Amino acid sequence: MESSLRVGNLGRKAMAVLGGAFLAVFCQGSWAEGRTNATDGDNPMLVKNEWTEVRKSDYETALLRLPENIREGFSGDQKRIIQLLSRILRDKTMAAQARAEKLDQNPKTKALLAAEIDRFYAGLHMNKVEQDAAEAFTKREVEYTARAKEIYITDRKKYETPEQVSAAHILFDLKNHSQEEGLKLAQETRKKILAGADFGKVAKQISEDRGSANRMGDLGWFSYEVMVPEFSKVAFSLKNAGDVSEPVLTGFGWHLILLKGKKEAGLMPLEKAQEKIMEEQKQKFVEEYINRELAKIDDDSKAVLNEAAIDALYVAPPSSEALKQLMPEMTKKSEAKSGQ
Repeated sequence: MESSLRVGNLGRKAMAVLGGAFLAVFCQGSWAEGRTNATDGDNPMLVKNEWTEVRKSDYETALLRLPENIREGFSGDQKRIIQLLSRILRDKTMAAQARAEKLDQNPKTKALLAAEIDRFYAGLHMNKVEQDAAEAFTKREVEYTARAKEIYITDRKKYETPEQVSAAHILFDLKNHSQEEGLKLAQETRKKILAGADFGKVAKQISEDRGSANRMGDLGWFSYEVMVPEFSKVAFSLKNAGDVSEPVLTGFGWHLILLKGKKEAGLMPLEKAQEKIMEEQKQKFVEEYINRELAKIDDDSKAVLNEAAIDALYVAPPSSEALKQLMPEMTKKSEAKSGQ
């Protein structure tokens, strides 16, 4: 791998399209064959250039900075691995170049770095506080489970579910057709479906709502207020699963609606409502726990204020009188600039 991997293939273009020689080397060359030459125990070199190198530990550290739901899919996607390695190499290269130029010795840079380190440690501590809060909630889970049942009983209206329908549609967009043309297409399409054509297949082929067309027109379950009134009025008026509406005009265009199912209004089951209530209680508990920890810092009676130094940070804006005196000079400067 080391001999076949070249820095030039890790440029901006490779990161943007992942289609150049670098990707080919990884997907078709020594990586695909499972060969590695640059090894160092459990921390092999993955890629290097004249400035730096990226090791397995760098890659694993970069993964930790990604959200967990994104991190999980990396190992099965070579393109994403290459993209991440490209980003790491770029960052480490520019960091090495900054050090070579002694940019890290600038006093302002040192102050910024110190502030970033403080921010990092603050984040670590906040993560620990959140974990402590979650553990504290778990220890009181029995208490909050009982409270969840009380909330469910006393606030039942909150857990009522409205009537819902499951539907699919075919759209003829008014951006692409006149009203008359769209109506004619909708009527012709409805005749084909009533004659036996499969609604989902037709939706996939011709519906101009491409998002739902890819799902064979399926819109899933929804309550009345979710859709525009003209659409919902017709969808909820259909009686039986399999019924296809007459063409329906909305601001989006002409629709054909297929009713797939109905759910009557009712009360959310205790088990499902309890999950929701417990999550709400946990979120509130954790927020209050964190706020109490932060308040210990904000309200620390031992904190010392250097009031004179703090007051010196404030610069009062110029008075209206001072601005009037400055106006002639500012006008002259403006005229001089425009005359250049």
